[in-house]
Amino acid sequence: MDGKTTRGVVYVAWGREHVEVARRSAATVKRWNPALGTAIWCKDGDDTAGFDQAFYIPEGLKRPKVNVLGESPFDETLFLDNDTVVRADLSSLFDLLRKYEMCGTQVILWHRKRHQKPIALDLPDSFPEINTGVLLYRKTSGVLAFFEDWAETFAASGMGIDQPSFREVLWRSQIQFYVFPPQFNKRVFEASELIWSDAPRPRILHLELLRPQKNPVMRWISNRIR
Repeated sequence: MDGKTTRGVVYVAWGREHVEVARRSAATVKRWNPALGTAIWCKDGDDTAGFDQAFYIPEGLKRPKVNVLGESPFDETLFLDNDTVVRADLSSLFDLLRKYEMCGTQVILWHRKRHQKPIALDLPDSFPEINTGVLLYRKTSGVLAFFEDWAETFAASGMGIDQPSFREVLWRSQIQFYVFPPQFNKRVFEASELIWSDAPRPRILHLELLRPQKNPVMRWISNRIR
């Protein structure tokens, strides 16, 4: 990375509890990657302490991240959903951007019907959805055009989820895309992994347990995952 290229992690959160969860994630980014900047898109008036930069989400957006990712303040960006925890140095992940424009991981349970929902294209099941909760990209003209197409396709789809539209836009796009290892977007644990595993250690945890929890016991457990 040259001295003029900026790298950072961005979040999109709506509401105090979700901003708080994003703040916890951002703290783990800084713990392992102190040179990375952090930015958040949130509602005007939310507490943005713990982030290097803050931006406000325009009113009326159905799925804000689809519309704002192209507005990242960084040249090279890692978008993280709020329910994430970083557990390692991520410099080797960003190094992928020396060759590729955008990177992500496939949906783990891609075979399920809900991950095969078509919009306009009949796509093979060997081209599964990408989990859009962890996306790495650099701001090239192709990537910015991709985000514009994604926003338009998502809006026209009428869906409440954004991954089917991302899948179809990616299929027709010419950007250089790479699928990185699941350890950078760890979504599912097998019971055996809690005892022993020869698999690489997860570097980014992305778990439903990390979302805001109403149950006091689950909230206590969630708050202790670091």
